[in-house]
Amino acid sequence: MKRSELKRKVQTVLGLISPEALGITLPHEHLICDGTTWFREPAEATERKWVRHPVGIDILWWLRYHPFQNYDDLQLLDEDVIVDELLRYKAYGGNSVVELTVRGMVPDHLAVARIARLTGLNIIMGTGYYVEASYPKDAGVSQKSVEEIAEEFVKDIFEGFQNTGVRAGLIGELGCSWPCTENEKKVLRAGAIAQQKTGACINVHPGQHEDAAMEHVKLLDKAGADISRVIMSHIDRAVREPKHRIELAETGCVLEYDLFGREGYYPPHFRVVDIPNDAARINEILELADRGFEKQIVISQDVYNKSALCRYGGWGYAHILRDAVPVMKLKGMPEKLIHTIMVENPKRLFTFL
Repeated sequence: MKRSELKRKVQTVLGLISPEALGITLPHEHLICDGTTWFREPAEATERKWVRHPVGIDILWWLRYHPFQNYDDLQLLDEDVIVDELLRYKAYGGNSVVELTVRGMVPDHLAVARIARLTGLNIIMGTGYYVEASYPKDAGVSQKSVEEIAEEFVKDIFEGFQNTGVRAGLIGELGCSWPCTENEKKVLRAGAIAQQKTGACINVHPGQHEDAAMEHVKLLDKAGADISRVIMSHIDRAVREPKHRIELAETGCVLEYDLFGREGYYPPHFRVVDIPNDAARINEILELADRGFEKQIVISQDVYNKSALCRYGGWGYAHILRDAVPVMKLKGMPEKLIHTIMVENPKRLFTFL
């Protein structure tokens, strides 16, 4: 495939579609993934009995306040379950989903293609590397040049992942720690080069520090990335100072509130204790829109664990449409703004230039 064939198109796991076909889009989700790189053994002996316990209603009370401490919870590996969960999203009017499981989270490109066929949803899949702690043993990122890594991303977009025939539709999420490691910086630079060669947008997973998102944007800008086509994920845990959100928006990047459904708790060892609930997220989005940044906002749920699924007592992929949009309307968010955030902004970002 050539870049000219991608221009003004959206590339899903089943092929090219017109941007107008995207409709309501979740820009940051995980369908099939292994997030056990985040697993953290509890320090207390009595807590360790829950570590290998299967996710179920009997331990949901514990999981809600011990994220990343149950091995089973961090694995989404059942296609049938995901199909059922996504059909709830479709039933509420959802059309498209962006699957950001990349190297380090064990992506399964063929499984995602099967899920797309069974659900009838447009699914776009990202290419990249997650945080360095998750790199596959044979990844060899330290030995590769920036150009070699960029070529991997370009190949995933133009030719497809390995021999699957499934092609990537964006670059990311590119994982960063804090402080950002040299290999992670290399991957960001590679993303900028791959963007220049393909016309794709970039999604970044920022490190756990208030200054991380801005640092990553500056690095990408210096590397030649089109910042207006860079999505900064996890704003609702990464950039908590209002003035910093404004400064970040002023760079031209897109701010992604993607933790909808996670109601105000985050493990203290990750720095952030006070993350917003959905009502507060909506307030922040309204504040950004009032300042003229409405075309730089997207929203999602970042479902990566079992206990976020409806089957296990969670909110699921339909949560924004089912639960959050009605609150947006109650808070006076205009229909036009909701449409801009959920339809127009994703359509612009996931269309190749």
